[in-house]
Amino acid sequence: MRRTPEASASSRTSSLPLAMALTAAVSALWYTGQRVRVPKNVRPVQDFDVRQYMGHWYELARIDYVFELGLTSCTADYLLQDNGTVQVTNRGFDPERGQWKSATAVAKLLSGPELGSLKVSFFRPLYAGYHVVYVDHDAGHAVVVGDAAKYAWILSRTPSIDEATYTRLVAIAASNGVDAHRLIRVPHGAALEMVESSKAA
Repeated sequence: MRRTPEASASSRTSSLPLAMALTAAVSALWYTGQRVRVPKNVRPVQDFDVRQYMGHWYELARIDYVFELGLTSCTADYLLQDNGTVQVTNRGFDPERGQWKSATAVAKLLSGPELGSLKVSFFRPLYAGYHVVYVDHDAGHAVVVGDAAKYAWILSRTPSIDEATYTRLVAIAASNGVDAHRLIRVPHGAALEMVESSKAA
């Protein structure tokens, strides 16, 4: 059965609102992904040195993020690129599967070079906020807060720190709007975890 010109025109016309709606949705998603801002009550450091921040960090605590659920021995490596962006490589161990997982992202400074706020993307053009609210390069500690203070990470250059220092870093996160009760400690020592998993099996 052939479609009349009127029917074809009607079909094209009826599909137009759907196409426009999809275009609007994609545009809104793109715009939202680009519009990363510093959350209210979050105070990024004002003397951020991106070069000093580069290198290897251990994740000592976090508010669970979908990509890190169940992972232990989590680390982050930051590498400054020639174009000023930062390559981010996150790595963690899945004790249930007995294997390592990793993900790579790109980060960009959100404002001036001395403000400790960046936007990070694992799936472009979607970006998430990464706000360094505390960093001590001599001691090797940092506190990072994510979008709307729903996520947070306590980082260290070493896989463990004393309890007094940890408590102080948690307090810094809490003073930046983070619900400290949601923070979970991240154990390190994946080789031992693999041995224990094999014994349990």
